[in-house]
Amino acid sequence: MDPMNSRLLKIVLILVFFIILSGNLLLPDTNDSFYIKGRFYQDWMGLKGDEINMYNRISSRLKLTFWNKPGDGWTADIDVRNRYTFGDKGDNQLIIYDAKISFESLKSKFFLSVGQMNLYDISGIGELMGVLGGFKPLRNVSIGGYYGIEPDIYNSKLDPAYKKYGGFVKYLGPGAKRVSISFNNLSFDGMIERQYLSSTILFPFKRLFAFFGTAEYELASNIANEDRLARMFLNARLNISKKINITGSYSSGRGLDYHRFAIEHDENQIFQISEIERFYYNTTYGVRISFRPAKNYRLSFARRESERVDEGIKNHTSRFSFSTSNILKSGFSLSTNYNMNRGESSESDSYYISTSKYFGRLNASISFSSYFNAIYLGVNGQPEITYIPDRRTISASLFYILNRNLAFSMEYAYSFQDDYKENRMFVRMIIRK
Repeated sequence: MDPMNSRLLKIVLILVFFIILSGNLLLPDTNDSFYIKGRFYQDWMGLKGDEINMYNRISSRLKLTFWNKPGDGWTADIDVRNRYTFGDKGDNQLIIYDAKISFESLKSKFFLSVGQMNLYDISGIGELMGVLGGFKPLRNVSIGGYYGIEPDIYNSKLDPAYKKYGGFVKYLGPGAKRVSISFNNLSFDGMIERQYLSSTILFPFKRLFAFFGTAEYELASNIANEDRLARMFLNARLNISKKINITGSYSSGRGLDYHRFAIEHDENQIFQISEIERFYYNTTYGVRISFRPAKNYRLSFARRESERVDEGIKNHTSRFSFSTSNILKSGFSLSTNYNMNRGESSESDSYYISTSKYFGRLNASISFSSYFNAIYLGVNGQPEITYIPDRRTISASLFYILNRNLAFSMEYAYSFQDDYKENRMFVRMIIRK
């Protein structure tokens, strides 16, 4: 078959598949014993700039859980996206985030997952094509392991030379308490690429205090002792009263999970990155004080220090924020912040202001912002930072809920600076069951 016809056939079959399944999501329940829950997203994005020809892309995404309710036996999970770009250089891209079957039951001490899955919540290794399993010696304690290979989710390819395996212990307690530790080994073509311990803890205490922390510690023999603590992130919040709370945070090492960043950014095409410093500095730490003087009003002040230890660069950021909702019972809300950046290699000062209003099932918002740095994946697939001098953006959005199963959203952003202008539009339909 001709490659072009083969590609078109693939697109048609995938879209038909999505349409059939999304149609089923709208059907009323006919069998109480069969569990199904999911969402279908149909998107269109357009981009036009002074130096960019019109860019058109459609995207269909299906997130579906069915068979049995999670925790009640065998469950199937699908999270897949098909994305097609129009034009001479356009292409079709099938992205599989999850495609697995799992078994977990309160009546059984054993659990199992087979297929393609992400393991962020267990080990931080990202995507795995393989098997995960284990047992529960106690009701809240799980002990298990995983083995498989690395899938290239953006090109629907598998590389059998890239293997992953590891083991973990996880505790899930009352009140969302969580502790996990895992051993992880990543190898390529028989050579160890990375071997490390990963740990996560979430400890809320009533409504007074909450602590979250995650860390990665390298075990490979070729790692210098000063570099073994590869990554650490700590966040703690203390509610002094109903009106005042204090939040402190600290991060070091690889502060940004670029794989997750790419996925989350893909969900919101209009997302503007107004403060990117914390993503590429070796160490950041700071504190925020939030004060609610009256109902629906909030003021906050934050101070953050950013360091590039390897280059001896230190920057300082002070952030002032104000927000209020349902002003004078009018349905209008307002949110604004101002970042004052100082240091040897700091960003310019930046600001953001947004207002929104509910009209029954319709929510409308408009915002104005300035930002100066952006992140993108370079030709080698590695994230790169680019400086954008004095760029400002006006954006507007509409979100309409037709009924409990169907919603629509539309976003428009106009960015401009002295020698460049850009228009970006994003439209989405959401079907949910």
